[in-house]
Amino acid sequence: MKASTADLTLFIPPSLMDPIRRVKLDMFPFLRVYDDGHVERLLGTTVVPPSPDPATGVSSKDVVINPSTGLSARLYLPPTNPSSQKKLLPLLVYYHGGAFCIESATSPTYHHYLNSIASEAGIAIVSVEYRRAPEHPLPIAYGDSLEALIWAVKGHAEPWLRDNVDPARVFPAGDSAGANICHNIAMRSGGGRVRIEGVALVHPYFWGSTETTEEALSEEERAKHDRVWRFVCPTSKGVDDPRLNPLAVGAPSLAGLGCERVLVCEEEKDFLRGRGKDVLRGVKAERVEGNGGVRGD
Repeated sequence: MKASTADLTLFIPPSLMDPIRRVKLDMFPFLRVYDDGHVERLLGTTVVPPSPDPATGVSSKDVVINPSTGLSARLYLPPTNPSSQKKLLPLLVYYHGGAFCIESATSPTYHHYLNSIASEAGIAIVSVEYRRAPEHPLPIAYGDSLEALIWAVKGHAEPWLRDNVDPARVFPAGDSAGANICHNIAMRSGGGRVRIEGVALVHPYFWGSTETTEEALSEEERAKHDRVWRFVCPTSKGVDDPRLNPLAVGAPSLAGLGCERVLVCEEEKDFLRGRGKDVLRGVKAERVEGNGGVRGD
């Protein structure tokens, strides 16, 4: 039977009916923002579920800290030795890196890394899933991260923490942007909101308008990194914001860092190398001047 033209329907895929999406802001290699508000992340999008890790025996699970904001975390517990008396474990509160805008506490990179740390160090871990820019620009991540730290230490409703963690041995840590978050919450916790034993800053993301002796960047490269900060923190007045440059003129005294121990790790070829060491020297100098004390490496 021959079909008439009245029997034919033109099918147009939904994707072709939408207006053409144009790039509004290209933050390669991190992400792109389109004119309709869509954010396309180019890195750190793979996730893995929590599960017992057969290689280390570490258990993990995801928990919601604040249902109203979606703040959550992944918890890790090392295997226990049934023949030994149970001891409370130190707690590592970890903040992932990713320029405040990519990566996740559920990414395979951080999941496998923290499994190995929990196993080898024999510690419990809270890996924080803070909200990211640009949908949630800074300082939201700082607030989420401090809230998660307080919850981890004082939130006794979570049995893994209540039954296994020593609240007197708490160590926030992070890498890159996560190390920046770690530093900033340690500065904010100095008033006694939560007791921190020490912090670990791995390749910390600090920046500023003045080039350090270990940096050798072109003006174009410096402008690129300046742009990243203004993108993730649009309300900031610039790259000498004390949250990004703890040694900036007018920044709060580093003597207020709310812990006694500070570990800074820097990578030989990291373009940010040297800034972490400068901040550590500043902490030591201001603690000595203020008759305090800090142990650091």
